[in-house]
Amino acid sequence: MIIDKKTGEPYINIWFGNFYRPAYDDKKFVKENIALLKKLGFNSVMLDTKAWEDFKERYEGKEASQFVAMHEYMQRELKNMGMSHEFLALYLNGDNLYPNIRFSPPIYGESVIDKDGNDGKWYRYWSDKAKASMEEHVARVLESYGENYVTVTVNGREGKPICSMWDPIVAPSFDEEGRKRYLHWLENEYQGDIGLFNQVYGVEKTGFDTLEKEDYWFECRYPDCLTFSEEDVRNQTPKARMLMDNRKWQCKELCLYFQDMKERLHRIDESLYLCPDMAQWGYFLNVDGSRLTGVGFADLWDTAARGIDIYRLAEYVDCAHFLSVPVTPDGDPEAYVTSCHHSMMRSMNSGREFIGGIYWGRYLYNDIYTVLTPCEIVASIVASGASGYTSYGMCGLDDGGLLHRMEGYFNDSLGRANEWAKEVIPQLGAKKKSDIAILFPSAMAAYETMRTEGNKERRLDLLGWYKACRDLGAEADVTDSKNLCKEHFLDSYRVLIIPDNDCYEMNPDPEFEETLRAWCEHGGIVLYGPDSALAKNCFGVEAYRHQPDAIRYQEAGMVKSRNFCTYSGGKCVAAYLSDGEPCVTQYQTGKGYQYAFGFSYGYAYNTKFIPHVPVEQKNNELYPLEMMKGNILADILKDTAGMETKLQKNIERAYFANGEIIINHTSYPFYVEQEGEKQYQYPVNETLLLPHSAVFVKSDNHEIELLKHTSQ
Repeated sequence: MIIDKKTGEPYINIWFGNFYRPAYDDKKFVKENIALLKKLGFNSVMLDTKAWEDFKERYEGKEASQFVAMHEYMQRELKNMGMSHEFLALYLNGDNLYPNIRFSPPIYGESVIDKDGNDGKWYRYWSDKAKASMEEHVARVLESYGENYVTVTVNGREGKPICSMWDPIVAPSFDEEGRKRYLHWLENEYQGDIGLFNQVYGVEKTGFDTLEKEDYWFECRYPDCLTFSEEDVRNQTPKARMLMDNRKWQCKELCLYFQDMKERLHRIDESLYLCPDMAQWGYFLNVDGSRLTGVGFADLWDTAARGIDIYRLAEYVDCAHFLSVPVTPDGDPEAYVTSCHHSMMRSMNSGREFIGGIYWGRYLYNDIYTVLTPCEIVASIVASGASGYTSYGMCGLDDGGLLHRMEGYFNDSLGRANEWAKEVIPQLGAKKKSDIAILFPSAMAAYETMRTEGNKERRLDLLGWYKACRDLGAEADVTDSKNLCKEHFLDSYRVLIIPDNDCYEMNPDPEFEETLRAWCEHGGIVLYGPDSALAKNCFGVEAYRHQPDAIRYQEAGMVKSRNFCTYSGGKCVAAYLSDGEPCVTQYQTGKGYQYAFGFSYGYAYNTKFIPHVPVEQKNNELYPLEMMKGNILADILKDTAGMETKLQKNIERAYFANGEIIINHTSYPFYVEQEGEKQYQYPVNETLLLPHSAVFVKSDNHEIELLKHTSQ
């Protein structure tokens, strides 16, 4: 557990900004809202302490600016309320608020040069000068404001949580030093073979040192184009390759940055618990930023536009962490997005405790908490195995972190959720290991934005597979190939699901292919969808195009999918309705099995719009996939993995050594029939679980009984 030492409670933290009024200069407002946070169950507050000049002036003994003076007042009030403070110490580009919202300039140490030759006003992430300025700021702010700083016990030691970077994004620099750095990486990437580079990029260059920015940077080569197309990916065109290389370089630079900064910051204080917020608006499953007109950096809300792979960054921080927003790419409220995000974080932090993350407030694109409740969202965080969480935010007027203006019913739910979490987390015991792994599509997540045709559907394929598992009562770890290649890591799972990833062929992983093939031959079960390049490379299975079609599995049904295909050989599990060709095929591989789906099962399960009954079917009875009587996934799990399941949609269950968490994400009550001491967020009686709330059921024998719907 991650325990706040001052209160003896699980760590529950929230960001409180004071650059906007009224928090900027209204002490009464600040005092009242710190009291509100205390009442809501938070035990520490994250203060926005980026590297601005007025902090440096204060370290030097000068008079505090209004902003810094309020910072100091907030720290005193937190201490008076029996709470602690911590710092958001560094921000993606130094600062995005000066000079309009913050009136003191940021300290860059060294900034990049943009494509037009101007100061890019962005950290040069690889620069010793930039990192030294960051190191100095962290050291000075801790030295000046270390009294009453939050301290926790974590992973068996004492630690001081610090948000050591918020929303990291590497920008290129188009001066000579920046150009040489990128070209050195590019030359290594192509093993010094300029001929190979020419072939891939469709150019004729004599050497890497002759390349100009138009030759290697996507934005300079294609100034009127935001991304590549689906066809570019399919044909691996120079356009797709160039943008992919740009993103790969950004990913690599972030790894180098965090590796170095981990050493630098631990030199300041080895007890610092480095927990940077790697993404403020979710990861992979986030809203389409193009919908947010007029919002600063909205184009970067899609993490595929950043060049970041949080799984690969995990080893360079003490906690790999980001903030979840429970919305789909289209902005629809969806609790399973946060559940899925925290499955990712659990996998990123395999073998160590971790902190969850969540957005509280009035979301810019949709008022999500009129549909969802803090109770169910906090329960999903706790159910993931997180030992605590941090959140955003109080008084973030530019992006909806407006906890101080939320309705009373929201605050009541949040207060109940936090108190329930603090009571339940210490009782859970070890989390039961998942039997199912879902492979995170790392290449697509890093390179392909939502502007590429079909990208949203491919992202929703992962969410749909995850949700389909959870609706069956099965937990699933969303993990990446690097984790799965660790010794015996894949052996702990019975089933691996491979969601859509159209970019895999552009960045294949031969080591994982070998690991996967051997695992399947020894009894593993693999499920994958149409056009899976990974499955083709591993198993040699050929897919053949098929027209969009309805399916038959025990009865006729309809599926929505961007691609349809069929397979030859093997055993037909389910067939297309028009011609009887297989749409799900089973292949035996050694002691294991493959299940090749000819449509995107996850997307079909989770689609917002269901297909219309085909006209040629006249008045025949056809139902969308999720309403069919036969559940293909459930039957596969039972018949080949020996997993007993029971379908109960939008009921999330998580299993621990000492009991089970049950979360009702529906708008209807459920009865809990199993025996055991129950801790409800909203207790009514021994059996009634209210909508959008949760219960922890303690169990001595650890046998988990399922819920029964009130209508049954």
